[in-house]
Amino acid sequence: MTDLQTGRAAKPQGPGFVGRRAGWAGTARGWAVLGVWHVAWQVLRCAICAILVLGEPVIRAVLVPLAFLGFLVTMIFGFLIGDPRFPRWGMLAFSVGALLLYWCYLGFMSLFMSLPSHDCER
Repeated sequence: MTDLQTGRAAKPQGPGFVGRRAGWAGTARGWAVLGVWHVAWQVLRCAICAILVLGEPVIRAVLVPLAFLGFLVTMIFGFLIGDPRFPRWGMLAFSVGALLLYWCYLGFMSLFMSLPSHDCER
């Protein structure tokens, strides 16, 4: 038998042959590297999560009132009073954007959290 890509004779493959592409993942050293990588990732994930959780009240205290006040000003000056020079759609987009930015922050924060599943019975 010959290898089709190189034209050389293929090596016999016994029952214990895993292949050249298996690499070091199946060895004891490979498991140790994967274990160290897992522990390092958990420590990094926990540190990032702690920073994001500590920053969340500040982000919420800035973005949510900003979105609400922008919406309120848009409703009053843009639609009730009807000032033609007031940028009503820009202000409304600003308010929605501030709220979306806060929701994106919460979504990014949830990527680093591992929350328990709620589908199990207690």
